[in-house]
Amino acid sequence: MRYLVVFVMMVCLVGTAAAFDLGNQAGPKGDSHLTQDPAENRQGGDTVFDATVIPGFPYSNSGSTAGYNDDYDEICPYSGSTSPDVVYVAYPGATTVVDIDLCYSGYDTKLYVYDGGLNLVACNDDFYFGDPCQVYSSKLEGVTMAGGETYYIIIDGYGGDFGPYEMEISEFTPCVVECPAGGVL
Repeated sequence: MRYLVVFVMMVCLVGTAAAFDLGNQAGPKGDSHLTQDPAENRQGGDTVFDATVIPGFPYSNSGSTAGYNDDYDEICPYSGSTSPDVVYVAYPGATTVVDIDLCYSGYDTKLYVYDGGLNLVACNDDFYFGDPCQVYSSKLEGVTMAGGETYYIIIDGYGGDFGPYEMEISEFTPCVVECPAGGVL
């Protein structure tokens, strides 16, 4: 009986020591994982329901439409796209006018903006036709976004095209041409 008590005590002590050692190997637990937002560097979402939030303008992001679903299509002027698309959402605090540019994207893009009711606000298929931008990449100029409203920006492709994109959103700067005295506009 005496040997059994000693054996049980040794097993308990060894078990406690092993548990303590394993805890030390795992490192201290902390809440550092709570300070990093996993969506912080994420590219666009798959639908309007998981769209990546644009925190403000100007804004830029890059990513790829590869691996996403084909959820949206607009005629601008071509339809019938079977390309995967990604979605961003903006909630402007004040009315702003922006340019949305996909110049350096790596495929034949389509780009459109919906309001919160999913009504089409703006659409472009082919803005650029050569260097320095990708041929057939898209750009929207002068898109007005009313303060306090919701806007979805959809990056899509023509036909079945998909691939890497680079999106730049900047404040719209109108082109003002002065007509000289005596000139005809």
